[in-house]
Amino acid sequence: MIGRIVNGIAAALGAVIFAQFPAFYQQYLQRLGGRLDQAKLDVDRIMEDAATLGRTLEAYIQELLASGTSAARLAAKRELERMDNADQLENAYQALSEAGPFERPFAFAQHVDRNLLQETVRIFEPAVPATLEGLLYAGVGILVGLLVQWGCETGGRRVAATINRKTGLREPDESQS
Repeated sequence: MIGRIVNGIAAALGAVIFAQFPAFYQQYLQRLGGRLDQAKLDVDRIMEDAATLGRTLEAYIQELLASGTSAARLAAKRELERMDNADQLENAYQALSEAGPFERPFAFAQHVDRNLLQETVRIFEPAVPATLEGLLYAGVGILVGLLVQWGCETGGRRVAATINRKTGLREPDESQS
């Protein structure tokens, strides 16, 4: 009886946790998109600055680097970082937005930004899984919850058996019950 209750709790907990992934993924993707939009604006401004001076972007950056002042070199370094950041965000956003439902956990693990992850976790609000994807993740969560519970139960028995053997205690004979 207690075993069934524990199994039910493990299955329900797994379902609830895993069913949140699609909603979390969507919120993360929205935040990533916002960062990408800002990064694109930053790159557009750099390109506008270069155009205002009648230079290509490459010539503008090279001129800043070659100017000899530490302020200009620092500015050039920051501009290059902004452009690189925009490229990285674009690649991550494209990979995450194009990933299918079962590819998403792997794409997420490959392209996760720790700061963005922390911000998303901080503001995340659980959602009811009303989509097929949410229900599929809930099903996977049920299986994972049961597997974790089974692993803990099996591991606990093994630890208890090892302790009993080392201390000389005998396990109760189940055939006498």
